Amino acid sequence: MGAPTFKDCLAADISAVFLNKMEFADTHTINGKKMTALVDDNELQERDKFKLVGATAGGTGYKATRMVYVAKADFGHRPALGATVNLDGRDYRVAQGTTEEAGILAIALEANRT
Repeated sequence: MGAPTFKDCLAADISAVFLNKMEFADTHTINGKKMTALVDDNELQERDKFKLVGATAGGTGYKATRMVYVAKADFGHRPALGATVNLDGRDYRVAQGTTEEAGILAIALEANRT
């Protein structure tokens, strides 16, 4: 067997570096399954700030936005734009699509907050 490839090194770094629970990530329940993920409440807010979504049944609401980084091997297929993702018992909608880089999914989520 030869030396590890760059892709092999990246795959090993997903849990050892990028999604390391001792450094950045935590255990979250996503769609009923416990997995290691990094939940960023600031990334999308910095891009969009809080957007007014208009009058709702309960009054004026704002969108709560979160960016979730999770290993594709743990999550599975990339969720489609508009799909529902349950994060720690709360339903969110995939807002801006999902990107994948080096085996990590970046999923932009939003939920109406009143």
